[in-house]
Amino acid sequence: MRLEIGRLRDRVALAGIICGLAALLLMMALAGLPAAGALPALTTTPSRTPSRFAHLPIIRYDFTPTPVTSPTPTVTATPPATPTDAPYSAAAALTITAGKAINASTFNPSSFVVANESLNGEQLVALRIDLTTAIFPDMVFDPSGAAGDTVAKDLVVDMRQGLTFEGHSYEASHDDGFDVLLLEFSSFDRPDPFEFSLDVDPTSIRGVNAPGPFESGSVGGLELVGATVTATFDDGTVLVNSAYRRDDPGAGGPDHSGAVAVLRPGLPEAPTIAIVGVATPAEVDAPAQVVRVEGPAGRPVVVLVVEGGLFSDGLPGGGFDLDPFEANSAITARAYPAVVGPAGMVDVPILLSRSLPAGGINYVTAVFDNHYGVKGATAAALALEWRD
Repeated sequence: MRLEIGRLRDRVALAGIICGLAALLLMMALAGLPAAGALPALTTTPSRTPSRFAHLPIIRYDFTPTPVTSPTPTVTATPPATPTDAPYSAAAALTITAGKAINASTFNPSSFVVANESLNGEQLVALRIDLTTAIFPDMVFDPSGAAGDTVAKDLVVDMRQGLTFEGHSYEASHDDGFDVLLLEFSSFDRPDPFEFSLDVDPTSIRGVNAPGPFESGSVGGLELVGATVTATFDDGTVLVNSAYRRDDPGAGGPDHSGAVAVLRPGLPEAPTIAIVGVATPAEVDAPAQVVRVEGPAGRPVVVLVVEGGLFSDGLPGGGFDLDPFEANSAITARAYPAVVGPAGMVDVPILLSRSLPAGGINYVTAVFDNHYGVKGATAAALALEWRD
């Protein structure tokens, strides 16, 4: 009996010890917690790893993105370096109806201006103007009035100072006019001015009273773009270039008539041009066309489109010796600049025009720039007639 009572007392004492230890552990746990309302906000998703695995290394089984690598750079041709301006000494220039409106006429005083632009004392001794390469066909010098309208004018010197004008002559007879004019000089130095005027007409208006229908007898520099000009100097230098439309319209407005031929060594050769998908000359039923220009990569080019018309009202017999795609007066002009691509070509979109019923004959040419604003030789003109 006493033994059982002793065992009971031992059990009660052990239970008390256990309860005391539990209470102590609970108080210690509560002492480590923050005050109510001070629990930190959760900013990450709680770990779902069971506590028994917490000591193990973390292994990812989700998708790991492939490192991004830079794309292979596109290989492009390195554009050619801009060439330096070609050195020169002997040089000259011929301007035609500079700063005049589209209906300008070479008949008027000082329509042609010749300048010696040589740098080292070279004297200009001859200048030759050949109209057979002009973009408008059948344009001739008409000193006697037999080739064009009935009003004629042989060469008249309108300004001359310092130089001696030895005279002029004509070459290459064409329908009672002439394709070529030759001027000869002596003592023609750099600062000396020389200006002259001379009648130029289309042969289609033969026998009509001046100035012809739609002033077709008023021929200016625009109709003569493409004419070949040759300068000869006293040191034997011979320079050849084409007349091309001046960049500066002067008082002539957007449809101006001014043209210039700059004669220096090293200027660009004529471009090669074609109308994509069209064999010229041709009639087309859409104004939108594409000119393909071939030449040196990186070379600036300008495509020039000049709308002309064949004006025949009142012409004897309806016009003299008319040819297909022949125009006798300029109506409007548009220029399209571009740069030749790395492959040695560039396609230039253009728009043809038909401003008047007698118009719609569009002459297309092109010229390279030497990168310094000076134009070289012009491409042979292509003819497209748009019949809307």
